[in-house]
Amino acid sequence: MKLGSKIAASTATAALAIGGVTLMAAPAQADLVTLCSGHGGAITLPTDLKVPAGASCFLDGTTIQGKVTVESDANLHILGGQIDGQVTVSSGGYFDASDTSVDGDVVNTGAYGTYLEDGTSVAALSAAAAEGADNDGFVFVVGSSASSVNATVGELYVTDSRLGGVSAEGVEYVDIFDSVVRGDLSVTNAASGGILVDSEVIGDATYTGGNGPVAIGAGESEGFASSLNYIDGDLSVTGVSGGVYIDNNIVGGDLTASDNSPTAQIGDNNRVRGGIVTQEVALRTFAAEVTAEFEEHEADLEEAVEEQRAETIEEALEAGPAF
Repeated sequence: MKLGSKIAASTATAALAIGGVTLMAAPAQADLVTLCSGHGGAITLPTDLKVPAGASCFLDGTTIQGKVTVESDANLHILGGQIDGQVTVSSGGYFDASDTSVDGDVVNTGAYGTYLEDGTSVAALSAAAAEGADNDGFVFVVGSSASSVNATVGELYVTDSRLGGVSAEGVEYVDIFDSVVRGDLSVTNAASGGILVDSEVIGDATYTGGNGPVAIGAGESEGFASSLNYIDGDLSVTGVSGGVYIDNNIVGGDLTASDNSPTAQIGDNNRVRGGIVTQEVALRTFAAEVTAEFEEHEADLEEAVEEQRAETIEEALEAGPAF
């Protein structure tokens, strides 16, 4: 179905044409909703937007003065746009935003993935499981910003970005490169650990439970990490299995490492203003095979995004003009 309008109410409605888009005037208690299947350009939609289940929508320069819903197994790629309301991505759905401002939250509920890049800004960003979802989903934030990130499922990858705070529990992994977290960073029970490198945390950084490897300040490894981490508060890594590596960090509070198996490997290039609360000192080199694992995370996600973006745009173009 081409971009049109639809309201669920069965009462009589009146048609209204605005900027080439056909809208339906709904009863006072209902919102106007514009459906998108296809591609569209630089117009302003004074409505909510919905991408129907299984459809693909590609928007370039579009302003949406309402909320956005990406339904089950649907795809939305928006470039250089503006969304005034919340974005909800349903089970199996995909949301891809480049150089776009989202004034509301982005809520990923069992989605295939959410990808933000090139100066995209959003309010709170959350990723959670949905009953019966086929995959864990991913959140990929590149050169973008969010007031907070809360993930309880999937893969979280952040690079060259600014976040207000990060909370991740039960995710696959949390990888953060060359970014600023202006708040606490909390990672709990990550199945495959994560890395924090070349970054700043203006708060506490806490890693609890789960599997490794966990690398905090991987060291100045050629071609991988180039500078120190700065953690304004406490750094705590406890109860992690699969390997812990802590080196090249400036820590404003305490450094705590305990109950990790195997023993945490703590380098001699940490500068800790508070106390070092650990018996787990093992000065070793950050293993090359560990670096390769984190690099594989990035490669896998980039491949997934490239494939999904290409599919989204191709399907939207084949569907024809949306408006």
